[in-house]
Amino acid sequence: MLWLETNKDGSGRMQLGGSLTRQAENDNVTITESSPHVANIGHMIEDMENKMRNTLNEIYFGKTKNIVNDLRSVRSLGDEAKKQADARAIADAMATLRRPKK
Repeated sequence: MLWLETNKDGSGRMQLGGSLTRQAENDNVTITESSPHVANIGHMIEDMENKMRNTLNEIYFGKTKNIVNDLRSVRSLGDEAKKQADARAIADAMATLRRPKK
């Protein structure tokens, strides 16, 4: 279960919630007095919790960060338009140089 809520001046109010269910089996466990059943279950729970946390971090938060970074522009629109115009001019100049001479 995950619930995250923020309310800041810079980013506004955000609410995020969800649940994730996973199931695992481990048949290679030997139950002894020094390694009882409850201890083995505890290790499996910790392993699954770490896997779920990593999955959430990589997929959800990583993807959200990529989207926000793609949407946010550090440069002004005028600078971006100039950059695109310069790139087109360079591409046109290279295309002119590649044309075979007659």
